[in-house]
Amino acid sequence: MPTRTVFISALLIALGYALFTDRVWEDYLITYKSSKNLVQGHGLVFHPGEKVHTFTSPLGVLLPAACLVIAPGGADDVALWVFRLLSASAFAGAVALMFRLGTAAGYGSASLLALACMTDAKSVDFSINGMETGFLLFFLAYMLWSLLKSEQKSWLHLGIAWGGLMWTRPDGVIYIAVLVLSTFLFSKHSGRSPVAWFRLFLQAGAVCTVIYLPWFITAWVYYGTPVPHTITAKANAVGSLDFWGVVLTWLRVQTSILMPTTASEALFMPSANFLGGWPSWLPRVSASLSWIAAVAWVWRGFGWQMRALSFCLGLLLTYLTYFAGQAPASWYLPGPTLIALFILSGMLGQLRYVSPRLTMTLTAMLLGLGTWMLIEVAALSKVEQKLVDEGNRKVIGEWLRDNATPGDTMFMECLGYLGYYSGLKTYDFPGMSSPEVVAASRKRKTIVWDALIQELRPTWLVLRPIEADRIIRSTPQILTRDYEEIRVFDVSDQVQKLNVYGQGLLAFDSTFIIFRRVAP
Repeated sequence: MPTRTVFISALLIALGYALFTDRVWEDYLITYKSSKNLVQGHGLVFHPGEKVHTFTSPLGVLLPAACLVIAPGGADDVALWVFRLLSASAFAGAVALMFRLGTAAGYGSASLLALACMTDAKSVDFSINGMETGFLLFFLAYMLWSLLKSEQKSWLHLGIAWGGLMWTRPDGVIYIAVLVLSTFLFSKHSGRSPVAWFRLFLQAGAVCTVIYLPWFITAWVYYGTPVPHTITAKANAVGSLDFWGVVLTWLRVQTSILMPTTASEALFMPSANFLGGWPSWLPRVSASLSWIAAVAWVWRGFGWQMRALSFCLGLLLTYLTYFAGQAPASWYLPGPTLIALFILSGMLGQLRYVSPRLTMTLTAMLLGLGTWMLIEVAALSKVEQKLVDEGNRKVIGEWLRDNATPGDTMFMECLGYLGYYSGLKTYDFPGMSSPEVVAASRKRKTIVWDALIQELRPTWLVLRPIEADRIIRSTPQILTRDYEEIRVFDVSDQVQKLNVYGQGLLAFDSTFIIFRRVAP
């Protein structure tokens, strides 16, 4: 199968998914608000006049701004589609690079690898819904190709890939660090000495520094720190890093087949699967596939490249599990999934010499699972976009815009649609757009919502029923004395009539209660 065919096939799948679902992810609107403010002359900020770094990806905010500039009449939907085309092309480039890498590695299953990558539901979804995932996957695939198969100027290719990862998302440094460590541990038979590897990484690091340094300096000068406030807010909610806790988490990942209580369970699952509505056997299948890929490094019969990537995968799952438990945010998973698919396809490529029939069976099962999940996730995403996002969260944002007064503030968790369409000053949890939330949590030494609300005294509260119940059980006077219920936005009846997998995700965002602070 020619590489061009792989690229075109992956691109058509991604664009077809976009046309069918018209998916606009919540976090895209968080970032796009800063993009739009930049184009309109307010600066690269979420709230005009407040220099807060409310986005994570430099590419994810600058490219939509460029798309908006070239969009006729500054049309938001045109800007989104241009960005989708760029991101889908990056995703297709990642699949094509993985196919080339599998072919160069001598995999008889290079086509399987390409098909598995282009039918991974999370990768396709987050490559067209406004997130930066397509670019992350491209630079990750480029890094793997540069490290494992590039023969001429591999240091230059690797440095460009590293720089691209850093421009895509600051946690790209995690991918770089764990892959460098894994390479040093398993490269004894690579044909390069440790000194040669060190020299290669040093040269690539210099290239990466040259590429990323302009943004690093710009962010530092403009915002007063190069660290995105999104990272500061999430780190404040998670807590401090514990070395032995990380070691214990790594051991849990290595034994996840026995106790699937790690991110391994989510690796091959749909987005937000922990909310329910999917077959009960799916988490066990996902955990098993993840475990096989994450412990392949113990078998000495595999090549050093596969063992290094397997160890790297285990470290990435440790990172995700430590900070997010079994339920890491879904957009963090496509990168580790790409590595896992490379390992699994390589294992199937070797197994075919032992048992061709078993290999064909396992291959059909892997591709069948991926294709089925892609179809079901597309059906879920289409109704979520129409019913929950546009039919509920967008409507709430517009209602608040029309009913609030200048100077009003709002506290809620889901920042994207509500913050974008309401135009209000937002106190979101955990404070990605709001240094006030982070400061309040540190002052109160807690991240409990009722304490934050009492400290911040926002004008409006937008709460899911489960969130309101939690506040009432803890501090009932907040919602019975300090605030009054104004309106309920509820599409749960329509959700219950749907016949789709993943209804837990729809139900979670189907009902919101609006509270307004009682005037003293």
